[in-house]
Amino acid sequence: MNPSDFVRALRAAAPYVHAHVGSVFVLAFGGEICERADFERLLYDIALLQSLGVKPVIVHGARPQIEARLAVRGLQSRHQGNQRVTDAATLECVKDAAGSLRMSIEAKLSTSLASTPMGGSRIKVAGGNWIIAKPAGVRGGVDLQSTGEVRRVDAETIRQVLDQGRIALVSNIGYSPTGETFNLRYEDVATAVASALKADKLVFLVDSNPDSWTLAEDTGDAGQLSLAEGAKLAEDATHLSDRDRAHLSAALAAGHGGVRRVHLIGAAE
Repeated sequence: MNPSDFVRALRAAAPYVHAHVGSVFVLAFGGEICERADFERLLYDIALLQSLGVKPVIVHGARPQIEARLAVRGLQSRHQGNQRVTDAATLECVKDAAGSLRMSIEAKLSTSLASTPMGGSRIKVAGGNWIIAKPAGVRGGVDLQSTGEVRRVDAETIRQVLDQGRIALVSNIGYSPTGETFNLRYEDVATAVASALKADKLVFLVDSNPDSWTLAEDTGDAGQLSLAEGAKLAEDATHLSDRDRAHLSAALAAGHGGVRRVHLIGAAE
């Protein structure tokens, strides 16, 4: 890029930078994204957003990492509908996978070598027991055991972390007031966190191609949907995978929960 092109690019980006300074972005992705060869680039981009004044919250899942640990231990993965049955042995795999992935993300965000895109940066990351959970209970006659649902989000503490200039890191783990640990769907965690924070944006990075979905063909603004249009799509979305339907449902729930804009972005974009 020659100097004049570089200057034009900066000028074009400046309005967006000014518009989002101080904004809260919840950035959510599953464990599949964490296994991609270009995952570090995503984290570098998140660090760049923070350097431009955005307040990022990262929410990650760990499904493939959990499956890998179950396989190593010779355990069978069990599901009821689209939810995992989390018995005691599975819960240990869940905690191992989520904890390991969390440390990997923290390590990558700590990179500050001059030879990297984060050269000279001092990114601070914080996590905590911010997700209060409850048992999901019995579904279809099956006890989901330590699979849980979000009961409440400690939004005040997360806001304090963001105001301190830190990136908030949230996993698919929740805790009950009695000290129990629950395995949660990261999509539900992301929606609950974004809604509790009244986030400016919730961004799902999905391991598929939303551009291939039949979206807003009749709206005059292809690729963008109102909540009403999104609800209609969800009713007719038999061609979508279970995971894509889960992301769409989470996006709708976040919109109804007060999140200003929700983005579904394909990992290849």
